[in-house]
Amino acid sequence: MKATDQSTGRLPGDTCDRDWIWDREVETEDRSQALARSEAAWERQWRHLMENSAFYRRRFADVGIGPDPVRLANIDRLPFTSKADLKEGIDMRPPFGTNLCVPEERVKRVYQTSGTSGAPTVLALTPSDVEIWTTIGTRTYYTTGIHDHHSVLSTFGAGPFVAGHTYNTLGRIGVRIVPVGPGDADRVLFGMRAGIFDTIVTTPSFAQYLANRLEKTGEKITSLRHIVTGGEPGGGIPAVRDHIESVIGAFVNEVMGIGDIAPSLFGECPGRQGMHFSGGGHVWAELVDPDSREPMTMEPGAVGELVYTHLTREAHPVVRFLGGDLVEVHGDDCGCGRATFRMRIIGRRDDMFIVRGVNVYPSAILAVIGRFRPRVTGRARIVRESANVSVEPPVPVEVEVPDGASTDAALKDDIEKAVRATLTFRCRVELIPESGFGEASYKTRLTRKT
Repeated sequence: MKATDQSTGRLPGDTCDRDWIWDREVETEDRSQALARSEAAWERQWRHLMENSAFYRRRFADVGIGPDPVRLANIDRLPFTSKADLKEGIDMRPPFGTNLCVPEERVKRVYQTSGTSGAPTVLALTPSDVEIWTTIGTRTYYTTGIHDHHSVLSTFGAGPFVAGHTYNTLGRIGVRIVPVGPGDADRVLFGMRAGIFDTIVTTPSFAQYLANRLEKTGEKITSLRHIVTGGEPGGGIPAVRDHIESVIGAFVNEVMGIGDIAPSLFGECPGRQGMHFSGGGHVWAELVDPDSREPMTMEPGAVGELVYTHLTREAHPVVRFLGGDLVEVHGDDCGCGRATFRMRIIGRRDDMFIVRGVNVYPSAILAVIGRFRPRVTGRARIVRESANVSVEPPVPVEVEVPDGASTDAALKDDIEKAVRATLTFRCRVELIPESGFGEASYKTRLTRKT
């Protein structure tokens, strides 16, 4: 394992160096080696589930699966697990649920979900689970180019959400950590001016907000060299990324995690050809058809929904968990030496809607709107007037514009024409000043239901 690199100050964007790999044995192994490692872990995990999870014993029995192990090669015999299923298990036996696989006294850390799809639930971890999250997260952030000679400001709060675990990861890498709470733009700008960090870990919404503030004043700050975005779509959208880079002058790439699995599970290397999977040996990832849920081959160009199975989780393991992210798998050697699969997020399944037979993701609309900076801020959201997946055009879209900008009928018309030309459906744009957009700068919901 390589805990430090020997460079003297290089940052992402300078190179995509094959020496920049934290856990070379795991991250460079081929598919057959990864399968063998994972099968060994899964055999132990299966016994753990059968002995300790009333939740999975019942679910497996419901589909005719007994105590005999089901190999990873045949894991599609097992039922999927959804957030609703986990919530039901917690409701049956609060606070940790029927899927708690260790005695309560072994639970040493508890996070809460955001509750965006209902009431918050809890995520329990043993010390071993905490260590595994740190292992996976360290691979992820090291992949992005964050190494021990960097000074990193994190805007991720310490809790109650899993993003706070980032501090464990940054500490493992050995960086100088500069913690700041979510959305504290004035303190972040003070630190940038003072030069106390060269890297920031934040949401793309907050990075855009910083860029917009600096762009308004014309202030140039050169100390920030690297921005790693996560927590929401945006960092991989060229229009968003290019604007942040052009204003701030920092290299932008992204990470992605999922609370029920691991807070940092994918990381994009400086080659920026998709995010590398970092969960080898601890998490098994599948790709399924988003409509039929039939298994798909994890191969370049494949588009599907990611499904996850814990291989080493003690307290709250999940099997075939539907992550809800629609992704495109990337292929070929990106140059960094990692052999794990890469992907780019297309959108959240929950956010997708259908306009006259065409699947639409809010991130695609966001990419079009981003072309109109500086007349827009880059933030926007789709207004859903019903719970129906099918939406009749014109689709209502709220677009944030700078405070003080006059109502611009031409801008509204230009955006509507661009969406129609790019995405083949009609939208109805409403321009809303920053002060009236109604959300904090830290994180932006891409849809709003009336």
